[in-house]
Amino acid sequence: MERNLPLVTVIVVTLNNLNLLRNCLRSLYAQDYEAIEIVVVDNGSDEDVSDKFLAEFPGVRMVRLNKNRGFAGGNNRGIETAQGKYVALINNDAVAAPQWISSLVATAESDANIGAVASVVIDGNRPEVLDSCGVGISLDGMSRQAMRGTPVPQLTQPKEVLLFSGCACLLRREALKEVGLFDEDFFAYCEDTDLGLRLRRAGWNIVAAPGAYVHHYYSMTGGKFSLQKIYWVERNHLWVAIKNFPWFLLIVVPLVTAWRYLVQGYSVLRGTGELNRFTESNDLAAIVSTYLKAYINMFQKLPFMLAKRRRFRKKHYLTNIDMFHLIWKFHLPIKEIIGMRGRKRPRTETNEGK
Repeated sequence: MERNLPLVTVIVVTLNNLNLLRNCLRSLYAQDYEAIEIVVVDNGSDEDVSDKFLAEFPGVRMVRLNKNRGFAGGNNRGIETAQGKYVALINNDAVAAPQWISSLVATAESDANIGAVASVVIDGNRPEVLDSCGVGISLDGMSRQAMRGTPVPQLTQPKEVLLFSGCACLLRREALKEVGLFDEDFFAYCEDTDLGLRLRRAGWNIVAAPGAYVHHYYSMTGGKFSLQKIYWVERNHLWVAIKNFPWFLLIVVPLVTAWRYLVQGYSVLRGTGELNRFTESNDLAAIVSTYLKAYINMFQKLPFMLAKRRRFRKKHYLTNIDMFHLIWKFHLPIKEIIGMRGRKRPRTETNEGK
């Protein structure tokens, strides 16, 4: 193995589900990359399992939090302890291929302007199907895994993407020092979208790495659909737009969101789309209440989000026009955002370095 490899701090945030964590850690111990330190952040589990896991996985550094700080807070506590040039994040419900870290690092080292590297995330229950290759966004700030549900691509060179998925990625610490960590007001969901847009606005590139494969057993920790998840997503996607969108694009956000609701309602009535199963298992009054709570909390913290937008302005590298062009280039249609598959052709290109 080549000497003088850059150190990578791998952070796994976990909550209660020990079997998921065990499978994830085993995949990290099987990596073909030597310069790794592993940090497990126990995000307020009911039981302190540090002694058990330190015996089974010697060398792992445990950070135990007294309560659940969410995806954002849990990962931030881990990043604050990181010693590596790079920080790799992986969900506890994901299993990495042996070349995952080496592929991410090779891609990051190929270009000093790369601030984050996305993984090729495969659906753990359907190994022939892609979960994400980067993340796209709609014009109201709602984000979704790019190319989700299509055949797994065989990339031969780095592929430019708009954003990375926090499920499995590599972040350059130098870039994080410039733009900051995850926004802990988000708690969970869309915080990776927010951080990715801040990186992009500051001039950092984001690409997906060939060979950086991860199998993700989707939402086994947070639940694929739940009222709590809907609350976070509906509130946070608006904060994403408020903090990061060009001011003239903010004007259309309410219109796009209203259109999304209409399309979602139509898909539910027809019994199609991903939300159909959710509405079948939840009371309509509870769903409406969840949306109202999300909007109330969004407006309550609106002044704070606007203040964060103003504070970050000095770190802008891209102009508002540049940012609009970037968002438009990678934007996803509403049907794809809500899981109705807006694209008619599978995107299985093998060489996309553009």
